[in-house]
Amino acid sequence: MIQDDLHCTRSLPFGREELLAKINAHPYAGQDGIRMIFLPPRLAPNNVDEFTYIYRQIQDTDYDVAVIVEQDRFESFRKIPVLPGNSVSTEFGTLRMEERLRDDFCDEEDDFFIREKADFSQLGFFDHVSMLQLVQKDIEVIGLQLLDDSPPIVQELTYVLKEILPFKNAIAIFCCELPARHMETFQMLQQLIREGNDTRLLNLIYGGDSDISGAGIFLAGLMTARDREREIRFYREQVSQPKDPEQNLLAAHAGFPDR
Repeated sequence: MIQDDLHCTRSLPFGREELLAKINAHPYAGQDGIRMIFLPPRLAPNNVDEFTYIYRQIQDTDYDVAVIVEQDRFESFRKIPVLPGNSVSTEFGTLRMEERLRDDFCDEEDDFFIREKADFSQLGFFDHVSMLQLVQKDIEVIGLQLLDDSPPIVQELTYVLKEILPFKNAIAIFCCELPARHMETFQMLQQLIREGNDTRLLNLIYGGDSDISGAGIFLAGLMTARDREREIRFYREQVSQPKDPEQNLLAAHAGFPDR
């Protein structure tokens, strides 16, 4: 059974006005044509600064659709589920789901499929929908989950994002995180990205030592950004060094050329 609407049953740790105040307190420091952001799946007190900073960078833009990609775990033969529904409701209001784009993603010959009715309450999808409701008008959304970080599945996700997103006025949100206690890993990632050393990058991510939650999603986002010839700008490089070993290092934004 496919459900028509999704409803968030939890509240964020901050209210609407508090979040808006935090968003508006940040300067705009983005780049023209931001098309991708990287953030953890869930908003929490220890990452609210990076959430509000990154969302501030898209506050003055206008997108038709947001594609929210995050990790999930359940048994399925196909590995990239897409959320069902005609709309999604949070404490901040209701947004439409982009059904045509969902159909574009879902193809009988690949790993994309529409999830049947289930409990979606653990997903970060709702946190990001709530943030979008604070900074965007009339945007539609779609939620993807990655069930398997294996190279073929990540390559399939990356290929589809590269093929579809350039033809949409879209923002892609990649949910991934790396705790600050792994600063050496973050510095290595930065170096390998700058060098374009894919062999060592893939070894780091698939060798089991990256400590990245959502490593396949991070890699898909990185490769999609590279395809559009835009660098990823990390929040921790530009704005704030972590004060807590559990704070995230992967918050970032990246832009595509306007077309």
